[in-house]
Amino acid sequence: MQNRLKIGLMLAAMALGLSHGSLLAEPEEWGDHRLVPRVDGSEILSYEFVELTRVRLTFGPSEDGEFNHARNLEGEHTQLLYLLNNPDISTLQVKRVFRDGLEEAGFEIDYAGSDDELGSGFHRFDTFDRSRPSGVGMGRFGWPRSGRDMRFIAATHTEEPVFVNVLMHTNRSDGSPVLRVDVVDKAGEETELAMAAPEPPEGQPTERDDIVAAHDREDLSAEDIEAGILAEGRVAVRDILFEFDSADIIDESADALATIADVLQDNSDLELLIVGHTDNVGDFDYNLSLSMERAQAVARWLEERHDIAQQRLQAAGAGMMAPAATNRTEDGRAQNRRVELVEL
Repeated sequence: MQNRLKIGLMLAAMALGLSHGSLLAEPEEWGDHRLVPRVDGSEILSYEFVELTRVRLTFGPSEDGEFNHARNLEGEHTQLLYLLNNPDISTLQVKRVFRDGLEEAGFEIDYAGSDDELGSGFHRFDTFDRSRPSGVGMGRFGWPRSGRDMRFIAATHTEEPVFVNVLMHTNRSDGSPVLRVDVVDKAGEETELAMAAPEPPEGQPTERDDIVAAHDREDLSAEDIEAGILAEGRVAVRDILFEFDSADIIDESADALATIADVLQDNSDLELLIVGHTDNVGDFDYNLSLSMERAQAVARWLEERHDIAQQRLQAAGAGMMAPAATNRTEDGRAQNRRVELVEL
């Protein structure tokens, strides 16, 4: 992470001397962006890195308080607060040196400005104005009391999709230069996120043959299903079995599905909401998605194998939201893993 290329303040820095001591030891996980050099003699006061986020950077001045040159960028965001602990060095010196250093590192300068050129309220641009990490002492290293002596550079790398905003100002303590550096790197690979698959509790079968062997069949008849729908508007069918952590229907479910098809064929006006239910094992969103996929699989089976019209079936997933029994035992969880038929 540490960038070995640093920007020297050349003769000016040599003449002035960086005699002020370091304020803190930089943690090992902190470091410069791989393409953006730091001013020689500066130290990092705060560091934040987010692997994938949306950041708003500006590539021009404020115009009547509006940032018309701002762009929303997505990618890796490195946010750094540097202090050049020497009040005898001006922000103008820092701006010139930093600009040269960026160009040497392969950046093209999109915009550079100072003080009034930046427009009113420029430092209030949301990316600059957001709070830096705690423990930095921002009362000391925040905006200068006068609001003057402010410099800015926006740059884009010529070979990689890397974008930089650098805002320079003096701190309100002794006038030493402070640099707020924001880098968005779109070159990094996007992290693939996925919902966590559930870990089965002890005693729950996960292999196909074990799932079938452990299941106590109910063998609902067409009359049972019709009676349940007539009496309560819904009926639970627990003889529709799925592979563990999957929406694949196990073949031993064919008889139960054929019985549902018989009910639909005998009642041509009947339309059903097919609702998938899960136990509480696993992430809420994961189970919600899985229950929907299982309901859709049942609807497809009825459409494709029994010629039930698609418009008579509506799939929905309830996940773990409507348990029929306790989820503290395997017997209760087994009852909760079910398909319900609801009359529309």
